[in-house]
Amino acid sequence: MKRKMHQTIKCAIINFYQKTMKGIYCLMQDKYIAKREKGKHLTLAERAKIEVYLKEKKTKAYIAEKIGVSERTIYREIKRGMVTLKDYEWKDKTEYCYDVAQRKYEEGQSRKQGYLKIGNNHALVNFIETKVLEERMSPYVALEQAKAEGYEVNICLRTLYNYINGNLFLKLGRSGLIYKKSEKSRKKKPKEKRVLKKGGESIEKRVEEINERQTLGHYEMDTVVSGKGGKACLLVLTERVSRKEIIIKLKDKSSASVIEALEGLRKVYKDKFSKMFKSITSDNGTEFSNAKAIEEMGIKYFYAHSYCSYERGSNENNNRLIRRFIAKGMDIGRFSKKRIKEIEKFMNNYPRKMFGGRSSNEVYKSLEKTL
Repeated sequence: MKRKMHQTIKCAIINFYQKTMKGIYCLMQDKYIAKREKGKHLTLAERAKIEVYLKEKKTKAYIAEKIGVSERTIYREIKRGMVTLKDYEWKDKTEYCYDVAQRKYEEGQSRKQGYLKIGNNHALVNFIETKVLEERMSPYVALEQAKAEGYEVNICLRTLYNYINGNLFLKLGRSGLIYKKSEKSRKKKPKEKRVLKKGGESIEKRVEEINERQTLGHYEMDTVVSGKGGKACLLVLTERVSRKEIIIKLKDKSSASVIEALEGLRKVYKDKFSKMFKSITSDNGTEFSNAKAIEEMGIKYFYAHSYCSYERGSNENNNRLIRRFIAKGMDIGRFSKKRIKEIEKFMNNYPRKMFGGRSSNEVYKSLEKTL
């Protein structure tokens, strides 16, 4: 019995020595190990480090900093790898073992493989791929429409994005999304071009009623231009409360063309024009230099600060919707006025998350009586 006990203790000591030396080696090689990427799971070497740090009585905060994870991750990891061992006096003791933690982690990962919440829901998969890739819907809109049309939806929006980013769909991947975050190099601001403007005021003089989006009738205005060589462009007006869009094709990017387009709107809406268009805010482009002519139509005119596109955020966001159909570099002159109006209709009937799935048209109509 004693001999067997001595053999067990000897094996335990050898095992402990081997694991400790391996952990010490990992620590010595610390500067040669690449920094962990954000969201990456712990590796075997990092678990060995955790074991050594714990034996050195280091705090959880210290370990988290050295490994490059949160304290919560360290607490969860320690809980995962805790085992009961016998000490030299043959008494029970609990401690963290990196190899046990690694085995449990691998077992957990193997159980996850092959299981997806969307599973064999092929109808939903096909519906989402069609909506996003062919009809240019966002994943949010595709999911909401699937619910409305009676599809079995057993995933949330976050899970759907995880599947797309993980290339788990047959056709749809991250490259198929309209809006993708990309690394942008920081560029120096170009020198501001001085534009001789007639009329208009700074956005700083805009009243709170407009700033807080309290009433209909206040617009942000911009132009969407053609690629190199194309003269035609789009004049876009975005209503600040409802985000309803008006798109007008212009023959060129000139002040005269902008005034002509707004005069055309005045003829269409007649007596309603002054109620529908109370103010316009634009950037400082040369095409918007004649604010005086617009003010003579009864519209208050404001200029945003240079290089502050966020001051016309609704405008910029709607421009991205237009780019789903007219990519940068394309000649707008090739698009008919009928096609432009189809794009406008799509945008105004597009369900928006910010409105709980309602479209700009629905929001505008619900508030139209306030004009």
